[in-house]
Amino acid sequence: MKEKMKKTLMLVLVLICIACAGYLVWYYCIMPDEEDAAQTVKKYEKQEEDQEEDQEEDQEEDTSVEIPIDFEALKQVNPEVHAWIRIEGTPIDYPIVQSQTDDEYYLNHTWENQYAESGAIFTQRYNSLDFTDYNTVIYGHRMGDGNNTMFHDVRNYMDMEYLKAHQEILIYTEDHIRTYQVFAAVVYDDRLIPRAFNFAQEEERQLFLDSLHESGDVRNQFAEGVEVTKDDHLITLSTCLKSEPHHRFLVGAVLVDEK
Repeated sequence: MKEKMKKTLMLVLVLICIACAGYLVWYYCIMPDEEDAAQTVKKYEKQEEDQEEDQEEDQEEDTSVEIPIDFEALKQVNPEVHAWIRIEGTPIDYPIVQSQTDDEYYLNHTWENQYAESGAIFTQRYNSLDFTDYNTVIYGHRMGDGNNTMFHDVRNYMDMEYLKAHQEILIYTEDHIRTYQVFAAVVYDDRLIPRAFNFAQEEERQLFLDSLHESGDVRNQFAEGVEVTKDDHLITLSTCLKSEPHHRFLVGAVLVDEK
């Protein structure tokens, strides 16, 4: 009996060692690759000299919108790129994609169509591509500790001081620059928001706004002095919460400027 227990214990220890080794391989090999892949998006941000050239061209074409993102180059890599999200002072600075065939495709594929657990920042076909819907929901993974890519830092909005310091969200499309102001950061249930609410109806829009306040989680934060109505245009950042599979963390922001 003692010999059998020793063998069992040895087997458990071997399995633990294998698991630890696997984690180390992932941590030092796979995760850095995902972070390196995230950094590749930087080359699609136009450099200052490129922006000056575009500005001169814009003046010739009598248009005042200067888009600092090279959408033409992005679309050559993946034509499903339709926007770019940026939150100054955070790592959130990514293309936004939308699959036209599979709403879950970018859960585990990068915007460059490479398989990766980190996925991409994406919208689903419930939303139009031009951010003219009442509420455009933008999804991204909250990566594990030590990997601050994708929507990892969104959870920081549980801190009111962080919310105040990062209240502006920029959305670039090929023709517009939209500025949104964060008004809510709430722990929510896992319902699919665009399907749960018919935003074409005014009463449904108000129901969604009310539901944010009804969440009731002690981690929720609401910005002071930001008015949001059923007639505004919103974006909602949605990410998962560690060890809470039936919850999502939402950051709601309202359109305050459009160029």
